[in-house]
Amino acid sequence: MNAMTRSALTGSVVMVAIAATFALGRGALPEHRFRDKPFDDAFHEDLATLAATSEQLWALNRPNLVQTQSFKPIEPDPLMAALSEPAPPPRRKAESDICTKHGLRKIITNNGRSWRCGR
Repeated sequence: MNAMTRSALTGSVVMVAIAATFALGRGALPEHRFRDKPFDDAFHEDLATLAATSEQLWALNRPNLVQTQSFKPIEPDPLMAALSEPAPPPRRKAESDICTKHGLRKIITNNGRSWRCGR
């Protein structure tokens, strides 16, 4: 018998021993007793009391409706006016007119991604 099989058997024996200890420590199981009458009148009275109490609790915890009225400000708020205006387009870096300064013209190269000065 190899070491793994012995370890598995030892573990299972320990588990069975623990389960048996708990099962025997509880004692005998209680017997079931049946009544002659399936329902009692007090049981129905308790259900009626419980229903009335739950209705009262529901009425106490019901949310109250409150009427509200919205007001518009007389003067427009400057902050809201500034936020509602469209944002200006982002500024591009001003291109220097260095080509005309030197008597040349601007030549666009590389499909518009770059430029150079030329005659």
